[in-house]
Amino acid sequence: MRYSLMCKSFTGSEVLDFEKISVNLENNQYTFSQFPCRASMTTQTLKHGKRLDITLSFHEDTTYPMNFSFSMEAEQWEKSNYVLMPGAVYNGNRFVSVPLEYPPYYQPAENCSFSDAEVITSIPHLDIEKMQSQISLLSGDMTSPLCGFYDSNGQSGSVLLGEHQCGSYYSGFTINENQTDREASFVLSVPGVRETNAYFFGDQNDGLGFRPDASAPSQDTGAFFKQGETLTLTACVFHWQQITLPDFFKLVNDAKTTLENPTNFYSVPFYKAYTSIKDKYQKENFTEEGYYSVGTDWNIHQQCWQAGWIGGGINSYPLLLEDSSEARQRALSTLRFIFSRLQHPSGWVFGMYGNGKFYGDGGDSNPDTILLVRKDADLLYFVLKQLFWLSDNDHSTIEFEQPVKSLCDAFVRLFHKYGQLGQFIDIATEEIVVGNSAGACMAVGALALASEYFQCTEYRDVAEQLGEYYYNNYVKKGMLNGCPGEICQAPDSEAAFAMLESYVQLYETTRKSIWLSYVEETYEIAMTWVMSYDFVFPAHSTAAKRGVHSSGTVFANAQNKHSAPGICTLSGNCLLKLYRFTGNAKYLHDLHAITHSLPQFVSLAEDPELTLEKKYLPAGYMNERVQTSDWEGKETVGEFLYGSNWPEVSMLLTFVEIPGVYVDFTSRTLQVFDHVECLVTQWNPDSVCLEMYNPTAYSTVVTLLADERTDAQRVTHNYFEKMKHVSLTAGQRIQIELKK
Repeated sequence: MRYSLMCKSFTGSEVLDFEKISVNLENNQYTFSQFPCRASMTTQTLKHGKRLDITLSFHEDTTYPMNFSFSMEAEQWEKSNYVLMPGAVYNGNRFVSVPLEYPPYYQPAENCSFSDAEVITSIPHLDIEKMQSQISLLSGDMTSPLCGFYDSNGQSGSVLLGEHQCGSYYSGFTINENQTDREASFVLSVPGVRETNAYFFGDQNDGLGFRPDASAPSQDTGAFFKQGETLTLTACVFHWQQITLPDFFKLVNDAKTTLENPTNFYSVPFYKAYTSIKDKYQKENFTEEGYYSVGTDWNIHQQCWQAGWIGGGINSYPLLLEDSSEARQRALSTLRFIFSRLQHPSGWVFGMYGNGKFYGDGGDSNPDTILLVRKDADLLYFVLKQLFWLSDNDHSTIEFEQPVKSLCDAFVRLFHKYGQLGQFIDIATEEIVVGNSAGACMAVGALALASEYFQCTEYRDVAEQLGEYYYNNYVKKGMLNGCPGEICQAPDSEAAFAMLESYVQLYETTRKSIWLSYVEETYEIAMTWVMSYDFVFPAHSTAAKRGVHSSGTVFANAQNKHSAPGICTLSGNCLLKLYRFTGNAKYLHDLHAITHSLPQFVSLAEDPELTLEKKYLPAGYMNERVQTSDWEGKETVGEFLYGSNWPEVSMLLTFVEIPGVYVDFTSRTLQVFDHVECLVTQWNPDSVCLEMYNPTAYSTVVTLLADERTDAQRVTHNYFEKMKHVSLTAGQRIQIELKK
């Protein structure tokens, strides 16, 4: 590995001049001859790496905008190396790239196999065939400010980590691949400048419409520096030997907070966020036809009914559990509507419906029988959770059982026919029309759950076969893709977390150790999609004024380059279960990051959220944008869009599935997820004494779960009713006893 320092001057985003100096990783000083500055490097040894603090001192004013870089350069480079930029680039995004309008839908020719190469839109990627290619991003384009690679031939990994901001400038990360010379460079720069081109998603100047474009003109430039000014760039380089690809992901997750750790904060309690959304749902999301919609503008069919994914048949679940009156009856009405009106004779449930008409997924020109399979996989998983609750609470489930079994059988038939589930199918012919995707991986968990409910070994067997298929074709290769219906087969967080949820359920159902090992590998991939630091938003932005913390938000996918509140569309309680299976507290800490961040994005009557449209979000609304990237324009960083989105469902799920305070008597572990303070004052054999304090401005009801993680049946499908509920007014401090 070689290292170098570089100065560049710019005209706009075009390089005017540059100077490169080779360096070793020792304390040293370097003088640039073509730029009025010198660099002083101090080093600190880390486990498997080094920290570098490189101070650039200017002895004259600069005459052109410039930036400064540290580069890690790999020799004997192979295209087979796995390139990672967390939340943005997986395996170099080295797929077939097609410039498609939004929403993109690419159906292979009829004579093509449904296992042809993955297709992505025009997003940053390393080229499959070209000898030279480049990816250049700003720090806010990623969940963690780092880039690196895994060499499967040498069983080694290398990572370059920086801070997301240096001084007042956002840093940049660039990967240059030169296969002609068999070299690749991994570059950290400040200010970050994407030279010539940058990624932009919107109306394009080339007349090809509203779409993603990785070749849009870059608006970046360098900075002017004054005589006597200094700039310190901090970087860490890590190198690991004799590791596997799963090891690489784990080591990246361990290293990513070396320079930047998020701070704890308190904003809105879970209960306040939940009740705001629940009230909104009762006023704006229950249709005259008798079901909970996924949006509020019913003139748009996409906001009426969509199975699974953004909430269809999922949003009824938390209301069924928590409510005891109108909302619960409406949840039951939603289940009846699904299986009396929305189910095709084949057993599949239509993906989209609005005002008496069915619509196909993947594009307006598609037949209404085209289904994004992920939708029905999500739907089946959450419907089964609801059937378990109904059965456990002495409600009749007879009317639902045959329709739900028909949906299970449809998944089984599709798998037996193709050995996979594909991404899009025609539910009338049961043919895969677009394959090569991990998008339907929630079916693994759904069929495992179905095997328990219906006592059907065939469902369990298919779940296990599918679990192996997804492991060998996706998890093992470090890339899960295609869950959202409008990213083609790009990598995404939703597939990673759906796979994680599914393997957790499969392990819970079978107790076979292989699934727990797959869980732990999938977890490491999934966590690379979660922001590990608090982004410094522009001072004038809405996010900055609201004091938003980005840590714990989850990047959507490699195409839609925004972070979002929560997991689409899960609570993340699989991490709670993973702690119960292993006793490893890191899973609780990561669950805290995700769930704790959610409530700050709920628009409240007392504190409405201002949007780019200069309108306030109504109470109970959540928007999916947490904009740390300028993918939609620099003016959007730190801003929110108007509209009701799926994070509302994630927040509803969080209240019924994630205890505000969790106590494990087995290991005497206390974990607080909610926006309250809690500490143990005394452990007793059968109880624990707690002091709780509400530091927020809102009265709340905190859920507490007393657990013994070695009791396998204590926390399974539904455990909301096992939680204790404690009321706290704003600023109140109380002492309570929680019994086993």
